[in-house]
Amino acid sequence: MVGLPMLARSRQLLLLTLLAALCTAGAAFAIAKPSEGPATANTSDALYDRFCLACHGSAGDGNGPALPLLWPQARNFLSGDYKWRTTSSGMPPTDDDLRRTIRHGVPGTSMHGFGDTLSDSQIDALIAKLKTYAPRKFRREAVPLPTPKNRKADAARGATLYLDLGCEKCHGTEAKGDGPSASQLKDDAGREAAPYDLTSVPLRRPSAPGDDPTEQIYMSLLTGLSGTPMPAYEGAVSEADLWDVAGYVQSIRATMAAEGLNKSSVMPAAAKAYDQTYKVMRAGYYPGHGNERDRAIFGGTIAPQGPPQKGLTPAQSSLDAKRCSRCHNQQARDWKGSLHAGAGSPGLTAQLLEMERRGAWKSLQSCQRCHNPLAEQSPVLSAMQRGAASGYARNPNYSEELRDQGLTCASCHVRKWQRFGPPVAKGSKRLTLPGYPVTELAIYERSDFCMPCHQLPSRTTLAGKPLLNTYKEWLEGPYMRKGVQCQHCHMPDREHTWKGVHDPETFREGVALSMIAGRGDSGTVSVRVRVKNAGAGHYLPTTPTPAAWVSIELLDASGERIKGAYAEKRIGRHLAYEGGWKELEDTRIPPGESLELAAAWKSGRVSKAKTARIRLRVEPDEYYERFYLRRLKNKKLPTNERGMFEEALRRTRDSQYLALERLLPIRHTAKPSRRE
Repeated sequence: MVGLPMLARSRQLLLLTLLAALCTAGAAFAIAKPSEGPATANTSDALYDRFCLACHGSAGDGNGPALPLLWPQARNFLSGDYKWRTTSSGMPPTDDDLRRTIRHGVPGTSMHGFGDTLSDSQIDALIAKLKTYAPRKFRREAVPLPTPKNRKADAARGATLYLDLGCEKCHGTEAKGDGPSASQLKDDAGREAAPYDLTSVPLRRPSAPGDDPTEQIYMSLLTGLSGTPMPAYEGAVSEADLWDVAGYVQSIRATMAAEGLNKSSVMPAAAKAYDQTYKVMRAGYYPGHGNERDRAIFGGTIAPQGPPQKGLTPAQSSLDAKRCSRCHNQQARDWKGSLHAGAGSPGLTAQLLEMERRGAWKSLQSCQRCHNPLAEQSPVLSAMQRGAASGYARNPNYSEELRDQGLTCASCHVRKWQRFGPPVAKGSKRLTLPGYPVTELAIYERSDFCMPCHQLPSRTTLAGKPLLNTYKEWLEGPYMRKGVQCQHCHMPDREHTWKGVHDPETFREGVALSMIAGRGDSGTVSVRVRVKNAGAGHYLPTTPTPAAWVSIELLDASGERIKGAYAEKRIGRHLAYEGGWKELEDTRIPPGESLELAAAWKSGRVSKAKTARIRLRVEPDEYYERFYLRRLKNKKLPTNERGMFEEALRRTRDSQYLALERLLPIRHTAKPSRRE
């Protein structure tokens, strides 16, 4: 495990990517829709924690750990106000309204539809949980409003009414969400609330297959969207007029569907406003996250442990992972071979030493925040860690040996000598220890525990994308809506291995190859390979440090390569530093999607071709190799740092492997051969 370069203003932009390299591929498995007895606990609290807390927060106030990554922000359940209702303004939604939203989700947002994951009884349990956040509101009877039936909308008349009713002031004359008042709109919490682009496809309102979109638009006009500037027109505008406006909006949506939606029309002002709430680099944790106990261990700057508590044994009074192994032997064995244990690598240490020489303490601690985050692993303490007003001071308890252990056991589990961990597993045979200072927290079994070191804010973007976006890739991917957390794939059975792109078997489980090859009537050989992200719950690979190559080469009857008959494609986010960071290419594969390589060679050179050899090779530390080579060109590099970079370079090259190889016969027919 190695570090990233600290160059110019971009020093801390890539600091957190290292640990996320382990998250490149997850186990590929399918989860069937549960019956009334699913594996997931049916309690409303357990369901909420697994499926809702990430966005809506532990308090139900919409301030979950994903807060800065969402647009629009998740619903605040405490008010009891819901956008998607069939009831009058100010009234609570019906159970069917809530059921529809949970089951079908809200297209165009991060709100998944959980209908293929949760059973009816589980959805009902979640509805009961939501009502507990605003019990006074839900005491009122929720009566759905009727909708017109079998009425034909006059879209042309609706276009005129759209202007007469002033809709264009917010939504714009072309309904793109860019009206003259758009930038001044605020929601009930005082946040910027840009109006919807009404031409967008699909319709934002939760809808079941077969629902009449005109009726859905009509209902939004009739009831309004509580908590937003969108008013209710019930009683103010006639049913016939609202129906025609709905018909007009549906007509322009239909046009956009036919022409193709411009995905760049994304409410930039509002997104920017939400991005400004992202203060992890300054505050140490994500705003509004969890409760006080969660915040004690959630990714912030770790305070010095201080003197050990009385009554602790020598092993319990140590931060050394070797001491932890005396009682947690299996976890320690797993950890020793993991990337977490290698986070304090020679490549990183060489950079830390260079920062220490220059007194670049802020950059040093920024790196160490994820690579070796204990206060005792740093040569200096910040003002926050010392309780001072400003500046840095030498750390009297600094340990180089502890620094070199990287992300050690105590990094995640010890704060002021108090132990934290997940709830005891059912059927555990571990002996209890009376008086042992341990606190069980559910966060250890949720993906947001991993978020601080596996997500960078969207303000640290390159080519419009965060440099590290793993958590959001998971949040908006297929695994989140299945309830699959990072730990399910990377810590199965609570293993502490965190296998990912560096592990060939884990990478193989994350991909699927399909191939086709053939020789046409003219003698031309054509080969097409498709690489699918079939197992990872995020992009493959998710970080910019690894790269994979899919290649095609033609072989003759003896298995020898045919000169010139070779093609390859890089898979990954290709970054370079040329006086500033540049993205040269991004060919990462989103969950469930594929990347394709196709090649064709004319008959002359390839007349002897009998087989196409398909290979998928992986360089888990490809970016680092380029970086270390650049650093080693510096003739003024101190001897000890040079030795560390040379060792780091050797490790990066040793990490390369051939993940897959397939031989595909080339058939001498017009119909190509196929292999899945």
